[in-house]
Amino acid sequence: MNTRQKATQSILSFLQKDEKFLLLTGTYQNEKHTLALSIILSKYPSPASILFRANHSRNIRIFLSPVLNLTKEPKTGTSMNIQGGYTLYVDTINPKSWHSSPRNIDVAMVYPIDSLEYDAGDDCVQDLINRKAKKIFLVSWTDDKDFSWTNQFSPVHVIFDAEEENPEYHKRMLELLSSMQPETTIKEKLPAYAMSTPHKYLIKILCRGQCHTTRWARLNAPYPGKSAMRSAPFGQYRATCLVCGYEATDNYNWSR
Repeated sequence: MNTRQKATQSILSFLQKDEKFLLLTGTYQNEKHTLALSIILSKYPSPASILFRANHSRNIRIFLSPVLNLTKEPKTGTSMNIQGGYTLYVDTINPKSWHSSPRNIDVAMVYPIDSLEYDAGDDCVQDLINRKAKKIFLVSWTDDKDFSWTNQFSPVHVIFDAEEENPEYHKRMLELLSSMQPETTIKEKLPAYAMSTPHKYLIKILCRGQCHTTRWARLNAPYPGKSAMRSAPFGQYRATCLVCGYEATDNYNWSR
């Protein structure tokens, strides 16, 4: 059973070790980020700067209120002093909001990651890495999305379910998830020639064969995420044009 106690112990262990990334999922929708944030704001060594990155500015106060006694609406670019020696900043997954966040932070939390997909998720995390974040928490809300884009960061995976504290809620969530169709990782309408290829193998390349234009191609391995793709050794990934069969190896230049 994925209890609060187990999740708490796992998060505390993560804070004490060298791992940088933690993925927090489970059926306890509104309790996961509050648990993690409460632990950060009490157990992470202070003084420390914390960045909370939400899916939309209108949700920031809603997300933070269960943990903090907020007297005013949090704003990007404005710091909040938290008891214990912590400084909290907020922004959103919209890159336009990032310019107001501090260059260097200690801990970051992205919630909910359900709003992110492969490239957007990668860009979001890379920004946090560039800000020298020592710990990065990636927290889900409803686990009906594809979070495999996080695999490239090798996160510690912690699961916090409602089963022990609210078994009926846990049961409803499992029933809801089982009734949902899993979402594909590619949202745009695919051309007919690419529709039969599993999405995890699809990538866009500049075909230098007969097409001389951008085409969908099939990867020789499942798409690992933008960062892992671009940093891979030459030749590790190959992409075959689904129209003319041209094989590309310039993985630094591919996209989804």
